[in-house]
Amino acid sequence: MWKIVLKHNIPTINPTLEISRPARENRQLRGWGAVWKHPKTKKINSEALAPNDLLALKIASEGSRFKPEKYRRMILPSRVNLLLAKAVNKGLLISPLPKIKRHGRNLSIPDRLRYADTFTLQWHITNACGLHCRHCYDRTKRSRLALPGGIKILADLSKFCLKYRVRGHVCFTGGNPFLHPHFQRLYRKASGYGFSTSILGNPVSEHELVKIIDIQMPGYFQVSLEGLAAHNDQIRGKGHFRRTLKFLKTLRRLNISSAVMLTLTENNINEVIPLADKLRKYADYFTFNRLSSAGEGAALNLPDKKKYAEFLKKYVSKSRQNRIIGFKDNLINIVLKKRKMRLFDGCTGYGCGAAFNFLAVLSDGEVHACRKFSSPLGNIFKTRLSKIYESGAAKRYRRGAKECAACNIRHACGGCLAAGYSKGIKIFDKRDPYCFY
Repeated sequence: MWKIVLKHNIPTINPTLEISRPARENRQLRGWGAVWKHPKTKKINSEALAPNDLLALKIASEGSRFKPEKYRRMILPSRVNLLLAKAVNKGLLISPLPKIKRHGRNLSIPDRLRYADTFTLQWHITNACGLHCRHCYDRTKRSRLALPGGIKILADLSKFCLKYRVRGHVCFTGGNPFLHPHFQRLYRKASGYGFSTSILGNPVSEHELVKIIDIQMPGYFQVSLEGLAAHNDQIRGKGHFRRTLKFLKTLRRLNISSAVMLTLTENNINEVIPLADKLRKYADYFTFNRLSSAGEGAALNLPDKKKYAEFLKKYVSKSRQNRIIGFKDNLINIVLKKRKMRLFDGCTGYGCGAAFNFLAVLSDGEVHACRKFSSPLGNIFKTRLSKIYESGAAKRYRRGAKECAACNIRHACGGCLAAGYSKGIKIFDKRDPYCFY
């Protein structure tokens, strides 16, 4: 682990940094003091350096000459990336550019969309679920994820992140991740590696939430609603809407950021905006995904292209009045472009993130470019994550549709490959069938 850190992930020291012993009369400042200009905010900072700050600076200054054996009592090898990341966030160090980047000739792509500094592993640790939703895209029975296998996946992800100079994010989901017998141990292990975490799941008890918070506060907890009470309960079961609103109150009381996701269909398109209004006093964030006609979702339908385009226009307009409305569908950028508004960063923050800054791993180790449709790339128990990421199959998903290649908003869009797959088109050739640009 140390060798990987020292080979791939050494930031440089901020050239504005000045370190000195504090004056004797300044008793509030102990140890080494520092003054520096933050490279991003341009703010001047002045404070005492903590032991971990000094260790991060030492690693950065010595690089491959650094002798980690002397510092094993201060920090575990698995936490080195987090140590350096914290120093970068403070502005003490300047991180090298990530190695996950969009390739192409479009020089107008801003760096925030060309380079991905975070890599997300959406981890379906179990298929067990207390619901039986009518649009569920996967009811396939898979082998249970054993604890040693889960620990192996996290170790592999850590090496991947160090190699590609990115921060790791683990999004725990299922099924319901809380139904996995070792969920807490896997969550703790992810935290131990320095990964940020989030949860996609169903309402659980406050007691279970507190146990997770005691390990590490999740970045957010996402639940799903499919419309107002009557329609939602038809899809997700009687009483689900009421239980979810109650759960959102619990999340707010515990200071856990909450998100609500809706799967958009022909039957609930007219309930999206009313639901967003209803949720203003319950949730921090609300958005939607288009239905994936996979699994049980094949029995439901999407609205037609014209109706969907008109809906997106209304959705964007409404977002200016409702702070919780968020953008996820890449095609929203068409509306923004036509209105001469700033583009949003796309589905995963970089347009379509399938096999770019995002991969999904199932309980049996199967890796997919996107979880909304069948996009297998290999098995993480048989092939290293970095090798899967560098495979020809993964590169095809990253390139996306040929028809999108010359589009001037491709860097923030790329449509939705799952939508094309659902319609039976050749997704590597044809653009999103709902594209109206």
